[in-house]
Amino acid sequence: MNPYFALLVAVGLLTGCATALLPPLKADDPANPSVPETTVRPHSDTLGVDDLTKKTRRIFAKAATEQEASPTPTPN
Repeated sequence: MNPYFALLVAVGLLTGCATALLPPLKADDPANPSVPETTVRPHSDTLGVDDLTKKTRRIFAKAATEQEASPTPTPN
């Protein structure tokens, strides 16, 4: 392949991408810099305790009490 041809293709692609106009952003688009930031934060309960967490904690607590009640084996 001719090196000048590759250079011509590369310059053509870069020029075509650089001159392309971007479509305007809508007013409700979060990427629009003229849109004000939201003042209301959504409620996030990521650290809340759900039923599965409660069940898991009960299982662990039961296992811990059973382990404390059982005698510790001694090596012979």
